[in-house]
Parts: sequence; structure tokens; C-alpha cells
Amino acid sequence: MTDSFDIASVLGVRFVPRLIREVLEAGREALSIAERGLHAEKKSDASPVTEADRRVESRIRAFLSREVPHASILGEEEGQSGSGKNLLFHVDPIDGTRAFLRGMPTWSILIGLEDAGVPVFGLAYMPAADDLFVGWLGGGAYLNGRPLQVSKVPTLAEAAISHGGLQQFGRDVDFAVLERLSKASYTARGYADFDGYRQLLLGRVDAMIDPDVKSYDICAAAVLVREAGGRFTDMKGNDTIHGGAGLASNGLIHDELLEVVGA
Repeated sequence: MTDSFDIASVLGVRFVPRLIREVLEAGREALSIAERGLHAEKKSDASPVTEADRRVESRIRAFLSREVPHASILGEEEGQSGSGKNLLFHVDPIDGTRAFLRGMPTWSILIGLEDAGVPVFGLAYMPAADDLFVGWLGGGAYLNGRPLQVSKVPTLAEAAISHGGLQQFGRDVDFAVLERLSKASYTARGYADFDGYRQLLLGRVDAMIDPDVKSYDICAAAVLVREAGGRFTDMKGNDTIHGGAGLASNGLIHDELLEVVGA
């Protein structure tokens, strides 16, 4: 696995600033839609989707297709498009749609990039807080331009653990796992969606467990966590975003976590 990604040579020197401008505008559009009142429809998996989800993904897809025509795009609402063989963008236009619908400030716009199967770039924007997270392989992770560093808590017994919520565990992981986590850690509570990874990146928690996710939910987070000094795997310890789950930590407690979740 390569240890760096040359954004300028692969995507162009102006790509990231242009992408940031586009995402900020998309965030403002989503906030404007929310102010007018939201209506949700149910998708085939019973998850909600709003006009904002569709509008944001559409404009980000248009931008990426124009700026990086040799890449493919995988989005939550429109699926995969493009014929690129190595570069694959992952787009979650409104990560945390349920929070968005309830007026909570914890939803995000997520864009990640894989190069030949390796997550190499991640961007997460939280419009309600105007917080922009950006990171790339070998380049570090930043919040509004400030370098990020995960915590140094050395043991699971001292650690604060975040997880995606009881419904995720009820669907895909036995509740016994959650019970073991609660007993083995200092505290375990739910900060769902990217907000859980945000808490990890800010050093407020020491791990985030996401038992039921798609690659577009976690591609950006995987890059950001790794570049902030942490570790990101699936719940079996594999270095992948395609295992249907995410396990992120400060790195120091990761092996202990894997033992607890039964890897």
C-alpha cells in the first residue's frame, strides 16, 4: 500500500479549492431547503431521503464528472457511474438524514476517494457548524485548516467509545458485543454517523464503531482517521472500507477492541 497521494498530479492543483467551494455552496443549498421545510420519502431499504439529499448529490456528481472525467462516482442516491478503473469517488450527500430531518446539527456532506482500492482523500463538511474536515494520504488531516490528532489514551479500560446506535447493533451485531464494550471501556455511548468520527478526530472519544455501513459512509472518515494518527479497519481487522462495517480508533486500543467485538 502506498503511503502518500499526490493530489496535484492526479487531480490538478486547483481541484481541492474548487471542490471545497462546491461543497460549501451545496451545504448552503441544503440549509436553505431545510429552512423551507423538509419532506422525506422512504427508499427501498426504508431509510429516508429528502430533496436535499438528491440535490446535493446531483451537483457534486456534476462537479466531479466535469473536473475528473476519468474517475467513477459511487453515491448513496444515484449509485455508480463512470468508467474509471482506478479512481472512485464515494459521495454521501447528507450523512445523517434522520438528524437532518429533526433539525439536529450533526449531519454532513461526505466525499471520499479511492485510488486502486486505497482510500486516499477525504472531505467532510458539517454545514450547521461550518466545520470542514479535509485529509489526504500522506498529507495529514485538518479541521478548518488546523491539524488534527487523535487521543493518546493507551487502554480500553480508560477509553471512551462511540458507536452508531442500538439499531445498528440489533440488526448486525449481537447485543452481547455492546454489553462487552460497555463493561470493557470507561464509557460507551452513541454518536452516530460522521459525528462519531468527528468526536474521535477531536480527541473527545477514543474509538468509533459502525457495525452497518456502506463504503460511501466511511471512505472519507477512513482517510481522516488514519491521517490524524489513528487506525481504521472493518470489524474483522481488515484494512478495508468494503467490509460492511467500520472500526476506528486512536490506534493504541485497536487490538483490544477487535478482541471485544469478536474478530
